[in-house]
Amino acid sequence: MAQLSEQLATHYKEIYQIALKITKGNDIDAQDLTQEVYIIMLEYNQEKLQTIYDNGHLKFWVARVMLNQYLRSSSPFKKKHHTYLKDENALICDLRQDNSESDISYKIETEKRLELVNGIMNDLHFYDKTLFKVYYETNHSIRSLAEATGISTTSIFHTIKNVRNYIKDEIKDKQ
Repeated sequence: MAQLSEQLATHYKEIYQIALKITKGNDIDAQDLTQEVYIIMLEYNQEKLQTIYDNGHLKFWVARVMLNQYLRSSSPFKKKHHTYLKDENALICDLRQDNSESDISYKIETEKRLELVNGIMNDLHFYDKTLFKVYYETNHSIRSLAEATGISTTSIFHTIKNVRNYIKDEIKDKQ
Protein backbone atom coordinates (compact mmCIF):
# COMPACT_ATOMS: atom_id res chain seq x y z
CA MET A 1 0.00 0.00 0.00
CA ALA A 2 2.88 2.37 0.75
CA GLN A 3 4.21 1.60 -2.70
CA LEU A 4 1.02 2.86 -4.38
CA SER A 5 1.09 6.05 -2.28
CA GLU A 6 4.67 6.68 -3.37
CA GLN A 7 3.71 6.07 -7.01
CA LEU A 8 0.80 8.50 -6.73
CA ALA A 9 3.02 11.11 -5.10
CA THR A 10 5.28 11.14 -8.15
CA HIS A 11 2.32 12.35 -10.24
CA TYR A 12 1.52 15.39 -8.10
CA LYS A 13 2.56 17.94 -10.75
CA GLU A 14 0.50 16.24 -13.45
CA ILE A 15 -2.54 16.01 -11.18
CA TYR A 16 -2.13 19.64 -10.16
CA GLN A 17 -2.00 20.66 -13.86
CA ILE A 18 -5.27 18.81 -14.46
CA ALA A 19 -6.80 20.65 -11.50
CA LEU A 20 -5.50 23.96 -12.83
CA LYS A 21 -7.24 23.33 -16.16
CA ILE A 22 -10.50 22.33 -14.47
CA THR A 23 -10.47 25.44 -12.26
CA LYS A 24 -9.58 27.63 -15.26
CA GLY A 25 -6.34 28.83 -13.72
CA ASN A 26 -7.60 29.47 -10.19
CA ASP A 27 -4.50 28.44 -8.24
CA ILE A 28 -6.14 28.25 -4.81
CA ASP A 29 -8.99 26.05 -6.04
CA ALA A 30 -6.52 23.91 -8.00
CA GLN A 31 -4.44 23.29 -4.88
CA ASP A 32 -7.53 22.45 -2.83
CA LEU A 33 -8.89 20.19 -5.57
CA THR A 34 -5.55 18.38 -5.87
CA GLN A 35 -5.46 17.75 -2.13
CA GLU A 36 -9.07 16.59 -2.18
CA VAL A 37 -8.40 14.07 -4.94
CA TYR A 38 -5.42 12.71 -3.01
CA ILE A 39 -7.66 12.21 0.03
CA ILE A 40 -10.18 10.42 -2.19
CA MET A 41 -7.43 8.21 -3.61
CA LEU A 42 -6.23 7.27 -0.13
CA GLU A 43 -9.78 6.37 0.94
CA TYR A 44 -10.54 4.51 -2.31
CA ASN A 45 -10.21 0.73 -2.65
CA GLN A 46 -6.45 0.38 -3.04
CA GLU A 47 -6.63 -2.78 -5.18
CA LYS A 48 -8.93 -1.08 -7.68
CA LEU A 49 -6.78 2.04 -7.67
CA GLN A 50 -3.66 -0.08 -8.27
CA THR A 51 -5.42 -1.68 -11.26
CA ILE A 52 -6.36 1.76 -12.62
CA TYR A 53 -2.76 2.90 -12.15
CA ASP A 54 -1.27 -0.25 -13.73
CA ASN A 55 -3.57 0.04 -16.76
CA GLY A 56 -2.43 3.63 -17.34
CA HIS A 57 -5.86 5.12 -16.65
CA LEU A 58 -4.92 7.18 -13.60
CA LYS A 59 -5.06 10.55 -15.40
CA PHE A 60 -8.53 9.83 -16.80
CA TRP A 61 -9.82 8.59 -13.44
CA VAL A 62 -8.36 11.61 -11.61
CA ALA A 63 -9.76 14.04 -14.20
CA ARG A 64 -13.24 12.52 -13.86
CA VAL A 65 -13.14 12.60 -10.06
CA MET A 66 -11.90 16.21 -10.11
CA LEU A 67 -14.59 17.31 -12.55
CA ASN A 68 -17.27 15.70 -10.40
CA GLN A 69 -15.89 17.32 -7.27
CA TYR A 70 -15.53 20.75 -8.87
CA LEU A 71 -18.81 20.91 -10.77
CA ARG A 72 -21.32 19.16 -8.50
CA SER A 73 -22.74 21.51 -5.90
CA SER A 74 -23.25 18.63 -3.46
CA SER A 75 -19.67 17.33 -3.63
CA PRO A 76 -17.45 17.26 -0.55
CA PHE A 77 -15.08 19.69 -2.28
CA LYS A 78 -17.83 22.28 -2.80
CA LYS A 79 -19.14 21.82 0.72
CA LYS A 80 -15.71 22.25 2.30
CA HIS A 81 -14.31 25.03 0.16
CA HIS A 82 -17.20 27.02 -1.29
CA THR A 83 -20.24 26.90 0.97
CA TYR A 84 -18.97 29.44 3.49
CA LEU A 85 -17.93 31.95 0.82
CA LYS A 86 -21.18 31.49 -1.08
CA ASP A 87 -23.27 32.10 2.05
CA GLU A 88 -21.18 35.13 3.01
CA ASN A 89 -21.43 36.65 -0.48
CA ALA A 90 -25.20 36.05 -0.57
CA LEU A 91 -25.58 37.84 2.77
CA ILE A 92 -23.54 40.81 1.54
CA CYS A 93 -25.62 41.00 -1.67
CA ASP A 94 -28.86 40.86 0.32
CA LEU A 95 -27.72 43.67 2.58
CA ARG A 96 -26.77 45.81 -0.42
CA GLN A 97 -30.07 45.13 -2.18
CA ASP A 98 -32.20 45.85 0.86
CA ASN A 99 -30.76 49.34 1.12
CA SER A 100 -31.34 50.28 -2.51
CA GLU A 101 -34.53 52.17 -3.39
CA SER A 102 -34.27 51.09 -7.02
CA ASP A 103 -34.27 47.45 -5.92
CA ILE A 104 -37.40 48.02 -3.87
CA SER A 105 -39.18 49.62 -6.81
CA TYR A 106 -37.95 46.78 -9.03
CA LYS A 107 -39.41 44.22 -6.60
CA ILE A 108 -42.74 46.09 -6.53
CA GLU A 109 -42.79 46.21 -10.33
CA THR A 110 -42.02 42.49 -10.49
CA GLU A 111 -44.86 41.72 -8.09
CA LYS A 112 -47.27 43.73 -10.27
CA ARG A 113 -46.17 41.79 -13.36
CA LEU A 114 -46.61 38.47 -11.57
CA GLU A 115 -50.11 39.46 -10.50
CA LEU A 116 -50.92 40.42 -14.10
CA VAL A 117 -49.61 37.10 -15.45
CA ASN A 118 -51.50 35.13 -12.79
CA GLY A 119 -54.68 36.99 -13.70
CA ILE A 120 -54.18 36.21 -17.38
CA MET A 121 -53.48 32.56 -16.60
CA ASN A 122 -56.76 32.29 -14.68
CA ASP A 123 -58.55 32.83 -18.02
CA LEU A 124 -56.81 29.81 -19.58
CA HIS A 125 -58.27 26.35 -20.03
CA PHE A 126 -57.42 24.02 -17.12
CA TYR A 127 -55.16 21.76 -19.25
CA ASP A 128 -53.17 24.67 -20.69
CA LYS A 129 -52.79 26.41 -17.34
CA THR A 130 -51.78 23.26 -15.47
CA LEU A 131 -49.29 22.08 -18.09
CA PHE A 132 -47.71 25.54 -18.30
CA LYS A 133 -47.38 25.81 -14.50
CA VAL A 134 -45.93 22.32 -14.16
CA TYR A 135 -43.41 23.03 -16.91
CA TYR A 136 -42.12 26.22 -15.29
CA GLU A 137 -42.44 25.35 -11.61
CA THR A 138 -40.74 21.96 -11.78
CA ASN A 139 -37.96 22.89 -14.23
CA HIS A 140 -38.80 19.87 -16.37
CA SER A 141 -37.61 19.76 -19.93
CA ILE A 142 -40.31 19.10 -22.50
CA ARG A 143 -38.96 15.58 -22.99
CA SER A 144 -38.86 14.74 -19.25
CA LEU A 145 -42.34 16.20 -18.78
CA ALA A 146 -43.59 14.03 -21.64
CA GLU A 147 -42.07 10.94 -20.05
CA ALA A 148 -43.53 11.79 -16.63
CA THR A 149 -47.05 12.56 -17.89
CA GLY A 150 -47.43 10.36 -20.95
CA ILE A 151 -48.36 13.41 -23.05
CA SER A 152 -46.59 13.69 -26.39
CA THR A 153 -43.69 16.12 -26.69
CA THR A 154 -45.41 17.78 -29.65
CA SER A 155 -48.53 18.47 -27.63
CA ILE A 156 -46.52 19.86 -24.69
CA PHE A 157 -44.39 22.03 -26.99
CA HIS A 158 -47.38 23.53 -28.79
CA THR A 159 -49.34 24.09 -25.58
CA ILE A 160 -46.46 25.92 -23.91
CA LYS A 161 -45.77 27.94 -27.04
CA ASN A 162 -49.44 28.92 -27.37
CA VAL A 163 -49.72 29.89 -23.69
CA ARG A 164 -46.57 32.03 -23.94
CA ASN A 165 -47.89 33.82 -27.00
CA TYR A 166 -51.29 34.31 -25.35
CA ILE A 167 -49.70 35.82 -22.23
CA LYS A 168 -47.49 38.12 -24.34
CA ASP A 169 -50.47 39.33 -26.37
CA GLU A 170 -52.59 39.93 -23.27
CA ILE A 171 -49.80 41.89 -21.59
CA LYS A 172 -49.40 44.07 -24.70
CA ASP A 173 -53.12 44.76 -24.76
CA LYS A 174 -53.21 45.75 -21.07
CA GLN A 175 -50.29 48.16 -21.25
